Amino acid sequence: MDEKHAPSLYDQLLKFSAAGRVPFHMPGHQRASFPWLGDAARIDFTEIEGLDNLHAPEGILRDASDRAARRWGADRSFLLTGGSTVGALAAVWTAVKDGRPLILARSCHRSVYHAAMLTGSPVTYIAPRLHPLGFALGITAADAEEAFEKSPSAAALVITSPTYDGVVSDVASIAAVCHRHGAVLIADAAHGAHLGFLDPSVLNPVRLGADLVFMSLHKTLPALTQTAVLHVNGSRIDPDGIAAALGIFETSSPSYPLLASADGCINAMGDDALFENWRACLARIRENARGLLVVPGSADDPYSADPADPGSGVFAFDASKLILAVPGMSGPDAAQILRRDFRIEPEMVSARYVLLMTGAGTNERHADALIAALRCLAERAVSDEGRTPPSLSGARADLPDARMTMGDAAARESELIPLEDAAGRIGGEFLTAYPPGIPLLAPGEIIEGSLIHLVRRLAGDGIAVTTSRGTFDGGVRVLREL
Repeated sequence: MDEKHAPSLYDQLLKFSAAGRVPFHMPGHQRASFPWLGDAARIDFTEIEGLDNLHAPEGILRDASDRAARRWGADRSFLLTGGSTVGALAAVWTAVKDGRPLILARSCHRSVYHAAMLTGSPVTYIAPRLHPLGFALGITAADAEEAFEKSPSAAALVITSPTYDGVVSDVASIAAVCHRHGAVLIADAAHGAHLGFLDPSVLNPVRLGADLVFMSLHKTLPALTQTAVLHVNGSRIDPDGIAAALGIFETSSPSYPLLASADGCINAMGDDALFENWRACLARIRENARGLLVVPGSADDPYSADPADPGSGVFAFDASKLILAVPGMSGPDAAQILRRDFRIEPEMVSARYVLLMTGAGTNERHADALIAALRCLAERAVSDEGRTPPSLSGARADLPDARMTMGDAAARESELIPLEDAAGRIGGEFLTAYPPGIPLLAPGEIIEGSLIHLVRRLAGDGIAVTTSRGTFDGGVRVLREL
C-alpha cells in the first residue's frame, strides 16, 4: 500500500466517534462533554473491536509499527506511549540476562540507570569527555574498547547519541566494537528521531548498526508528549523478548490520542516538506548567529582547544540544537533577557550557556524572535579574550567509587541526612541535575566532597537538582552504617 494513503488511526478514531456508538466501556468520561477534557474525549478510546491492541497488534497498530520500521530502517519497531523511558527499561531488561555486567556511558539518562538497577547487574562506566562549557561530549570506539577490556563479559553497552546538547557519537564504529565482544549496542536516541531526515548526512543509530534504539517522537517531531518508538535491529535481540518486556513496563491501557499522534507523525515523515521549512529556519538563524551559537567540534566552536581532534568525542552534531553562549554573560543572565525582552522560553539554562531546541514546528515567527534576541545579546557581549578555559579542555567526567550495585544499594536500609554531612557515606538514592536528567550520584556510590560542592554550585546557579524522592531539599538518603 502507498504509505501516503495508509489508513490513519486519527481518522479511524474520528469515524468511530461519529458513528455514535453508545459506550459501556472505559474510559469513564464515556465521551461525554467535560470542560477540562476539551475535544480530546471524542477520540479517547480503549481497545474495542476495530481499534486493535498495542500489546498484541494485528491491524491498524501493527501497520503503524511496520511503517515506523521502514521509516527508520529497523527490522521491527514498537510504538510507545510511555516515552523513551519505557524504551530504556525494556531495552536494558531484555539485553542483560543472568547477571552479566553492563557498560554505561556516565552521561546516560536516569531511566537507563533505573533499568540497570532493576537488572541487578554490575556496571562499568565510560567517562565522556567534557566540552569547556561543561556539557558531555560523545563516546568513541576507543572508549568502548577500553571498557570491554575492563568488563569483557559485558552483555551490552548503552550510549546516548545524540546527546541532550546535540553531540553525535560514531555509532557504527562503536557497534563494531560491541559485536566483536559478543555484546549488543543500545542507543538512547531520545533526542534523535529526526536524524537522517533533517540532515541526511547524520544518520540515525538504527542505520548504523545499533541493536536496540529508542527515540522520542515528541521531542523534535509533531507528536504529543510521551510518544516514542523502540527499534530492534539485527538478530542479536529477540523482538518477542522486547514485546514481553513492554508488557511489564508499559501501561496495559495505552492512550489512543497519543497513538494517533504517533501514527500521524510517522506518516508525515514520508514527505520531505516536513523538514524543508525547519532547515530554512535553521539556516536563517545560523546566518544571523553573530558568533553566539556554538557548534561543538567545528570552526564555530571558539571554546574548543582542538576541534579537529578525532578523539575529542565529537563525531557529528545535530543541527537542530542551538547552544547559545554569550561572552561575558552567564547562562541565567542570557536566559533572563530571552524571557523578559523577547518572550523566548529556552529548553535548558546552564551556568555558562543556554540550550535552545528547535523542531518540525519551528517557523518564521520563531526565527524572527531569536534573530532579534541574538542581535541584542551580541551588543551586550564582552571581549572574546579568555573564552577557552584550559582546565576543561579534554577533561573527562568524574567516575564514581561504587561500593555495591545499584540494586543491592536500593535493597538496603537508608536514612536521610544533610548533604553537607554525607561525605564518605554510601548514597542510597539518585541525585540528578534536571534537565538533562543525568545522575550525579547513583545508589551504592561514595559521596565525595566534590559532589557536595557541585550540588551546592548547581543550586546556586539556579539549576534544578532532584532526588529519588523529588526536589532536592538539602538532604540525601545514605545507607545505614553497620
